[in-house]
Amino acid sequence: MTKKILVVEDDENLGNLLQLYLIKDGYEVRIETSGKLGLDALVQYEPDAIILDWTLPDIEGIEICRQIRYQSDIPIIMISSRTDELDAVLALEMGATEYIRKPFGFRELLTRLRLHLKRYEKEQQQQVRVSELVIGPFKVDLVMFKVYKEEVEIPLTKREFKLLLHLLEQPGDIKSREDIIEMLDFTKGDKRTVDVHIRRLREKIEEQPSSPKWIKTKSGIGYYFNDKAQEVSYNS
Repeated sequence: MTKKILVVEDDENLGNLLQLYLIKDGYEVRIETSGKLGLDALVQYEPDAIILDWTLPDIEGIEICRQIRYQSDIPIIMISSRTDELDAVLALEMGATEYIRKPFGFRELLTRLRLHLKRYEKEQQQQVRVSELVIGPFKVDLVMFKVYKEEVEIPLTKREFKLLLHLLEQPGDIKSREDIIEMLDFTKGDKRTVDVHIRRLREKIEEQPSSPKWIKTKSGIGYYFNDKAQEVSYNS
């Protein structure tokens, strides 16, 4: 199946050149010239990878990268004329898969894109092999990213899903607020936001959120999933 590449680049000449080289290399391509249009295309076009410029007319590419990472794990190749090493570090910390400085060689970019697509496809295949996690009354569909309690689906946001899965995978293992902040890519020190997400998650999975049975608090340390009677099992 032909891979779809989304290019978010406001320089028309560079965008056209990227489109030309990508099509020649066998890809289907969509070009967008602003951050907002790029985010819209992420949902509508469902690309397999994104080539993202840092400097855009409405929203900086680094912010677009951060927002994409809340929705998808697809490869993001960020391109920029910025030469400071700290810019490259920031881009990678915000979720970019690769950082390439302008001007760049198109062959190099295509090679890096091809390698990241292969790596991502391999990771996806490995994830599909383990498609379901079951613990106590909870079942987590790791393919469709859905959670069920006693066969009834629990509507969760992406962050709530990620947080619950983080706790479910190692029941009894206390996760500090710092650990959860890092896992959810929150701003460092945003501990109160962690507490808010825990509270919202409890409201959705607990019968009595004020007296939780499943998500327990270890005072002064963090949170853990309490299930002494059941072990975690994975189904494929």
